[in-house]
Amino acid sequence: MNITLLAKKGGVGKSTVSLLLYEAFRQAGKSVSIRDWDAQGTSSKALELILGPAAADQPTKTDIVIYDTPPSLEHTATATSVRNADIVLVVTSPSPADIWEADDAVRFVQAKNSSALVKVIFNKVRKATVLGRLIEESAKQLSVPALTVTLSARECYQHAVAQGWKALDSAARQEVLQLIVALLSQK
Repeated sequence: MNITLLAKKGGVGKSTVSLLLYEAFRQAGKSVSIRDWDAQGTSSKALELILGPAAADQPTKTDIVIYDTPPSLEHTATATSVRNADIVLVVTSPSPADIWEADDAVRFVQAKNSSALVKVIFNKVRKATVLGRLIEESAKQLSVPALTVTLSARECYQHAVAQGWKALDSAARQEVLQLIVALLSQK
């Protein structure tokens, strides 16, 4: 299965979500790899920190391939990963401006790969804020349904980029595992 993570703009946590999915699938016993096509190389750097130098030697044949794309809809790597995806996750924050950009990304995916399952995931959600409380209302602005599972704004997610699954507290682990269950139940 090919899963593409996409965002029209940077800063919404696409690479962090890629890594969290990678770690959660590994915990679930799946063979998984990340293809890091983002120029920053965050996913590749994170895997090297977590797995050591062997991270560069990810297997070519795995159950799940996660594509971490550049924050651009014009980049060739973005279009290629979307065309080859079974599932595309458009990552956004609850900010209205980010939601508008996310819907542009959804329409991009629909134009490039009409057979891919496209879902939006809200990341960096602070439920006690106005934006966090209005997630359901904000999701109505999207042309596809958002996943019902959101990822909270948690410091341990930022630490996971350097330490992997062991950086997550039990609430974060539960949240990420709920995400992969929600994602896989969509297919």
